[in-house]
Amino acid sequence: MYKMLFFLHKSEDEEIFKHFVDFTVHYLKEITKSEVQIAKVESNLLLEQKYSHFCELSVNTKDELDKLMNCKAGKELNKDLMEFHKYITVITVDYNKEK
Repeated sequence: MYKMLFFLHKSEDEEIFKHFVDFTVHYLKEITKSEVQIAKVESNLLLEQKYSHFCELSVNTKDELDKLMNCKAGKELNKDLMEFHKYITVITVDYNKEK
């Protein structure tokens, strides 16, 4: 399994959360053709960067993700992330790799 984890940086600006929902999550829904749930981050006391919300994209392999990211919505997501990167942290996790 291969995942992309999207953590929204904590902010008092409601427009940042609105952008996260209207663009980032919207593109993820288009890419996966399924519902993308948004979770509220309740605690991350040990991290300097604080997060308010989280969502994820999950596929079987990195190759599958690469194919999805080459569709129109995937390209739009990449463009959006380049402009929105200072408000979001993206972490990829590969469960298929050996230790």
